Amino acid sequence: MLLLVWFVFGTMILGILVGGTWWLIHGRKTKPTSGAVALFTALGSGVAFLGAVFLRTVSAPLLFPSPLSSEIARWLSDAQFTKPLALGICAVIILAFPLTTPSPQGSADLTPRNPFSFGRKRWFIGMASIVGVIVIVTVLAGMASEPDDEGLWRSITVDFGTTTIGTGIYGWYYSVPALALLAVLLAATVLALWLIARPALGVDHANDVLTRRWRTRNIVAVASGALLLHLSAVFNSVAGSASFHATVPVEADVLATFGPSFAALEPILTVGSFAAASVGYALWVGVLLSTTGARRAAVTRVRS
Repeated sequence: MLLLVWFVFGTMILGILVGGTWWLIHGRKTKPTSGAVALFTALGSGVAFLGAVFLRTVSAPLLFPSPLSSEIARWLSDAQFTKPLALGICAVIILAFPLTTPSPQGSADLTPRNPFSFGRKRWFIGMASIVGVIVIVTVLAGMASEPDDEGLWRSITVDFGTTTIGTGIYGWYYSVPALALLAVLLAATVLALWLIARPALGVDHANDVLTRRWRTRNIVAVASGALLLHLSAVFNSVAGSASFHATVPVEADVLATFGPSFAALEPILTVGSFAAASVGYALWVGVLLSTTGARRAAVTRVRS
């Protein structure tokens, strides 16, 4: 039973451990000046992580009796690539609140501000790198895909002489909707960062900058977590395709095993899928935990 639990929830468990460790070391250093900011941040990251836990639970009938019909369960299985992106979009939209409005007492800071003004360059480079890997793997898998018996581009076949084998793959049938949601996630992220950066700085310049930097970091972390979880699902699918093989007789006592041309990548893809999911959950958990001390600090300020 423990092995089955680890198989289903292993990446989440590891993500909680890594995210909790990061929070204990670094996450409590920077806190927002507003309790509302901490509340929306906790709500957004909580929706993402707890939503992922719920979807993983209802998709594990071996551990828990599923209340879902077979049609819904099949739909959730087909939506494994889009679920992380959809959760990320919802979380980013929530994290964009509360909207910062220009204050008549704000400082006259004429420094140009853009969506990236309050973030560190390495945050955005890391996020862009994840997007780049997703696009590369998506295009390669899509080009390798073929129409199946239903005419959907989610199959791959391998020929060995007169023998042909086929299996499923992350083809255009799955990747086109996922790429559309990826574009929406990136647009929502840029818009949220723009809404945070655009208003004039408040009277308390230092705390205002720290809060905007904190919010920027959390939005980038939540969006990056969604991208990593999507990438993990893609890696896992391609790894499953790479592991497919068949054995056929060549001569009287000689057997030949053949499979996809990228079969040697199966171990790397499997490890990459586990690592990407673990880091993705760790980012969500880290953002969620970072609001704990932040909310306490805000309450203390109000009482004082």
